[in-house]
This record gives sequence, C-alpha cells and structure tokens, in this order.
Amino acid sequence: MRRRRYASLSIDYLTTNLAYSAVLSMLPIMLTQRVGSASVLSGVMLGVLSAAARGSTLFLGRLIEKISTLWLMQSSLAIIVLGLVSFAWLLQVSPVFALLGLMLFGVGISLVNFTLRGHIIAATADSKEQASFFSLATLSANLGAAIGPITASYVQRRLGFANFLIIICLIYAVISVITGICFERHVYLRTSDSPSEENSILSTIGTLLSSRRMLPVLLIVVTGSVMNGQLFSGMSLVFHGFSSDLLPSGLFFTVDAIAGIVLQFPISRLVVRIMDTGKTSTYCMGLSLGLYGIAFALFAAGTLTQSVWFIFAALLVFASAECTYAPLTNVAMVESGENMPLVDILNCRLILTAIGESIGSFCGGFFVPLLTSAFHATWMYWLALSIIAVCGLFVSVSERKCR
Repeated sequence: MRRRRYASLSIDYLTTNLAYSAVLSMLPIMLTQRVGSASVLSGVMLGVLSAAARGSTLFLGRLIEKISTLWLMQSSLAIIVLGLVSFAWLLQVSPVFALLGLMLFGVGISLVNFTLRGHIIAATADSKEQASFFSLATLSANLGAAIGPITASYVQRRLGFANFLIIICLIYAVISVITGICFERHVYLRTSDSPSEENSILSTIGTLLSSRRMLPVLLIVVTGSVMNGQLFSGMSLVFHGFSSDLLPSGLFFTVDAIAGIVLQFPISRLVVRIMDTGKTSTYCMGLSLGLYGIAFALFAAGTLTQSVWFIFAALLVFASAECTYAPLTNVAMVESGENMPLVDILNCRLILTAIGESIGSFCGGFFVPLLTSAFHATWMYWLALSIIAVCGLFVSVSERKCR
C-alpha cells in the first residue's frame, strides 16, 4: 500500500507539474506581447492566476471535506481543461475577459495541489514520513517542471499556440485516467474525529497572529512565496530576453528544475540532520530566505552584466532555496496548528502562499517590463528582492532568539 501511494502521488505530481510549468513558461511573454510591455494588465493577469491557483480553495473548504480525494482530483482536472479552452478563446476576443479563463484554470490548479497535499497528510500520521512524502513530491514536481518548459518552447514554436494547448489538455486527460486507476479510494480531508465547528479561515489566521511564536512562520511562508512567484513572471521575461535558437528560454526553467532534482535529497538529508539537533522545520525554512537573497543578488549581477553564467548560478542557488522551503511549508504549518482541523490549517497555508505568490507574480509581471521599457535594466528590482529576503531571514532568526 505504501509503495502504491508513493507511486501514484509521484505520477500525479510529475504530470500535473509538467503541464502547468509548460503553460506558465509561455504565459508571461504571451501576455506582454498581447497587452503591451509596460501595461499593468499583464501583471494583474499573472497575479490573478497566481492568487486563484494558490487560494481559491479557501471558498470551497466545507464542500471539499465532503468529497473523497479521488473525486476531487477528477473534478479539478476537468476544471483545468475548461479554463485553458476558455482562456485561449477569450484572449482572441479581449485580454480583459481572458482573466476569466485564467481564474478558472487557477481554480483547477489550486484544487489539484490542495487535494494532493491533503491526501498525503490525511493518509500519513507521522511528521517525518510526511516530510519524506513531500520531498518525493517536490522531486517529482521538479522532474515535471524540467520537462515542461523546454518541451513547451519546442512545441509552441513549431506547432503554434492552439496545438500547444490541445497537447496540454490531452496531458490532463491522461492524468485523469492514471488517477482513476492508481489513487486510493475513500480518503477524506476531514476525519470523523475532527471538530465539527465551522471555523473560518479568518479566525484561523487570527489565532495564528495572536501567538508571537507563530509570527516567524507567517513571515517566512509569505516572504518565500513572494520569491517563488518570480520564476514564472519576472524571471521568465528575463529568460526570454536571453533566449536564442541555441539557448531557448525553456532551458533556463529546465536548469532550475534539474538542479532541484539533483539537490532535493542531499538538502532533505541535511534538513533532517538539522532537525535531529533540535531545530524546528520553521528554523530550516528561515534559512531558505538567505538562499533566496543570494540567488537574487546573483540574478541582479547577471542582468546588469548580461552574463548568462550569473543567471545559471542564480538558478542553482534559487533551486537550493526551493528545495529547502517547499517540502517544509506543509509540515511547519501542521506543527504550528496542531490543535486545529486539518482543512483549516491547509487553508491558512494556502492563503499565505496565495498572498505571497500573487504579490510576487504581479510585481514581476509589471515592474520587469516597465523597468525594461523605461531604463533597459532590471537589476535594481532583483537587488531589492535580495534585500527583502535577507531582512526576512534576520527577522526570523531574531524572533527565534527571543522565544
């Protein structure tokens, strides 16, 4: 049963992230070409997609509890396909109305990610085993993210956008079949012994904010999400600026993903050793902010000097930060709210990452084209992100010393 669970979750994470990363790698340049390089609308559209992809399940929590994770996955995949088709059609009619298709696409993505994470936690009681599952999930996601963008660059250039989207929809159809065969039945996100009170997400966040011990967790999750939001927004636009026939933009995403695959297990082992010394998952997540700071400092140097080697170095450090941050986010939130219902904890995690990534996607999608158009340089933006990440690290460390 455990091997089947590992296999099914790995396949789901691999294929869903392959398709999602393929779409995201093409989306920023597609939007800026359609609505203008200095238009705020491109940033808004990326921010809306990120917010929907990360936080739309907040409005569906009580419905989600009543449906098995298998049926949640199947319904979510259908919503994703509907959103992609709607976006492709509405983009030709009016970019403003294309927001509706992106929102629907984001809702489906949010449901898929929520269901997979919740399935792991609901079916696994031990926190260390949860960390192992999430490490494997991150590894599978990185593998999918390595294949997706480079494939998207090839397919979209040779077959066009319409055929590219058809292929993506077919991938999601295959995922639905695999899920129906391999996914465990009768797994729900709220067990029978869970509290029955209707706790809102606002009351959950209020409980977290009322505890000073919880503030570093909230700070790290939001700040790390802002950093992650750059990859498929501002960083993507920089990649397209560096791209050529010999250096397709998808290769940059592939380097990031492959680095994540190679580094995930060594970093996971290092994190376990650190936690064995008595350090918490929150402390390890705080260290990831320092890595984000180094990554964006290198990225600033790369854009300033137009050196692709600085960009590749930045991607390696960025991948290290992702490998540290991503698997521990779920564990830290569960540990921090151990007396709260599982759905409410996951909802709280979702709203924090939704806030962070939507801010990051909007800023990257708006400021990078704007600075490029006005000053032909974006290094100041990346340096500002580096400073923010390092400040978040120092705050989290100082908070820990005060405990």
